[in-house]
Amino acid sequence: MIKWLKRTFIKDYTHTDDSQVRERYGIVASIVCILCNVVLCVFKFLVGALSHSVSIQADAFNNLSDAGSNIATLFGFKLANKQPDSDHPYGHGRIEYVTGMMIAFLILLVAFSSFKESMTKIISPDPVKFSVVTVSVLLGSILVKLWMGYFNKQFGKAIDSPSLMAAGQDSINDVVSTFATLISVMVASFSDLPIDGYIGLFVSIFVFKAGIEVFNDTVSPLLGQAPDPKLVANVYNFVMGHDVIIGVHDMIVHDYGPSRLFITLHAEVRADANILEVHDLIDEIEREMAQHFKCLATIHMDPIEVDDELTNQLREKTRRLIADIDASYTIHDFRIVSGPTHTNLIFDVVLPSNDHRDEKELKAIISQKVKEWNNTYFVVVNIDHSYI
Repeated sequence: MIKWLKRTFIKDYTHTDDSQVRERYGIVASIVCILCNVVLCVFKFLVGALSHSVSIQADAFNNLSDAGSNIATLFGFKLANKQPDSDHPYGHGRIEYVTGMMIAFLILLVAFSSFKESMTKIISPDPVKFSVVTVSVLLGSILVKLWMGYFNKQFGKAIDSPSLMAAGQDSINDVVSTFATLISVMVASFSDLPIDGYIGLFVSIFVFKAGIEVFNDTVSPLLGQAPDPKLVANVYNFVMGHDVIIGVHDMIVHDYGPSRLFITLHAEVRADANILEVHDLIDEIEREMAQHFKCLATIHMDPIEVDDELTNQLREKTRRLIADIDASYTIHDFRIVSGPTHTNLIFDVVLPSNDHRDEKELKAIISQKVKEWNNTYFVVVNIDHSYI
């Protein structure tokens, strides 16, 4: 079924790196899920109304919110694929995150409404009518949602889409929610316990939790979340795989929407290398990164002295000094400038992003420790923070 959908509705479905193909994947997945969720919502609402089951109706509203989420995803894929313009030179990819955030608010609103109705049901319970039709609808819902979960995850993996992967997980969560509703109906067949309101309460809390998770997943990229450590490691290893590069630092990964990455970094090269030849090689690495990581790459070239014995000794000694202060600290761009009366040790110290140590205090500690080596050594330190 999934392969048939790909072959029938997605032209060149194997070319998942193409933005147009990626958009068609998103549109097909969204339309299929909208249809499934609308059908489930209508059937559950009717069955819930006929059986006086607030938990079934709450589950129907959950499906309605899922359909709304699918609609937002549909528009998100369409708008995110718009070409950059003068007002948005980095493209419109983040619209997927914005629409996801709007749907998160919708889910939270539905959860609040279901919570209110469930509390009313607990205070003034109505008997739940058991019927084969009710059980059949709920069992059918479980089967449909299991398929939707598998379907979304397969499409999500094909185009590396976080939104479709999240939709797949949401469908699996709905299976748990519907199963809980089924329990309330089954219990009502042999007991007068007012369990329906409590099950509806559980479903509303479950939907609320899902809304919070969707909100966090969409807000974090907008706020500037840290890049995937695997991506950072792969980029580092890729760049360091070129003989001309002897070090990498100051890497920044900008996320402007799914499959819209901008990567900047500083690459250390030999100071005595031919600057024109190295520049040409740096340009080639940028092109290779664009092909390999599907990103726009910008590399700044830093010349490093590697043959001067004193520089190498002091660099290693300084590296150990900084590591003794804190093992998570690193240095780069180390160089020395010697004069008749003193020698400047110039370098950058990189702190983790969550390290808020007083910079003046840190510089004073470093200066004092370096003075202990040689009173003519002066440090010129720049404090950086990691963005990866």
